[in-house]
Amino acid sequence: MTIKTEDRQDLRACNAILSKHWRRRVPWAARELEEWKSSVVLDLERPRAPPRWMRCGTDPELYGNPEAELYAVVGRAFCCLWFGQLDILATANPPCRASLAAAAQAPSDVTLVVVVHGGGASNISDIRKDRVREGIAKAATEGYNILKAGGSAVDAVEEAVAVLENDPEFNAGCGSVLNVNGDVEMDASIMNGKDLSAGAVSAVRCVANPIKLARLVMEKTPHCFLTGHGAEKFASDVGIPGVPAEKLITERSKKHLEKEKFGKGMQKTDCFKNSGTVGAVALDAKGNVAYATSTGGIVNKMVGRVGDSPCIGAGGYADNNIGAVSTTGHGESILKVNLARLALFHVEQGKSVDEAAELALDYMKSKLKGLGGLILVSKTGEWVAKFTSASMPWAAVKNGKLQAGIDVCETKTKDLS
Repeated sequence: MTIKTEDRQDLRACNAILSKHWRRRVPWAARELEEWKSSVVLDLERPRAPPRWMRCGTDPELYGNPEAELYAVVGRAFCCLWFGQLDILATANPPCRASLAAAAQAPSDVTLVVVVHGGGASNISDIRKDRVREGIAKAATEGYNILKAGGSAVDAVEEAVAVLENDPEFNAGCGSVLNVNGDVEMDASIMNGKDLSAGAVSAVRCVANPIKLARLVMEKTPHCFLTGHGAEKFASDVGIPGVPAEKLITERSKKHLEKEKFGKGMQKTDCFKNSGTVGAVALDAKGNVAYATSTGGIVNKMVGRVGDSPCIGAGGYADNNIGAVSTTGHGESILKVNLARLALFHVEQGKSVDEAAELALDYMKSKLKGLGGLILVSKTGEWVAKFTSASMPWAAVKNGKLQAGIDVCETKTKDLS
């Protein structure tokens, strides 16, 4: 709805009238307004026509009558605030039930939210923390900018995750860890909470942005999940250029593989230390939610190993009736408890997002000693980033404010406006 300058002036005047004057000075107008309001609310099928004085802007007989025009301000304000539209006054014939109901139910000010994570970890070295903070903040900001420009939640999470896939500091895309043969095998998934459509790929090798491929699986095929050579062939068929395998391998990932192989057989006190994922959740202006998750898996994994990230319900889930989740952590543990859907189940049962995240993560830890983390946004815009690992880079933007952290109890805030 677009309100003209004169309408804004009317509304400003009406605020004073509503709060101080009109109920006392013009009781008949108050009575007629309340009666008409009640008739519309109680009978959307055949509502009564608006009182004539409310239509002074379209009734020539009332032009130039200051008192009538003043009363009409009240009516116009009511129509704007109650129905979300002014043009209901343009005719004495009330609109149909469908248009009235749509106007009454349409969200007038949906909060835009983007939350991203950079994967759970046993520790992040001090030398890397600044780069990780910068990368995670950039991803959240890019996703939020898409929402501000009118983009969808799916657009926002795809772009946020693609930013992280293009950053070698994170275990996804060009920063992916290596399998036992020294190769990159990546997994990703994405889901639209509006209609539960989803797309996923696993064990792909020569694709720069697996999350973009996952979205194409969702939108261009009748399937939800493609893997290995089939996913790579589909990428070629839809025009996604392949990249040489060596371009996805960093010196840091090579050193990680060497360190893991050298330490093989030694006692490990933290089964989680080699895990990592990136992910995003978002709520857009239309009230739609979405999630996206992408990963290179765990270092020194068997060829063909697939974790939780591409599995709907484990690595993430989105449903407009509840919210959206993206998870990270020990993939096998996340798969066994269906972590993303478990967290949303608790939200369905009336738990807050913080309580739901804590219950789901504690269950995985108590049953399987599995460590991890998750980000969650509810259908109403409440969000949380919670983890049982030593750290989890995360960032969130809501109401133009960026919040971010890495370690427990660490939160830094920045105003983006």
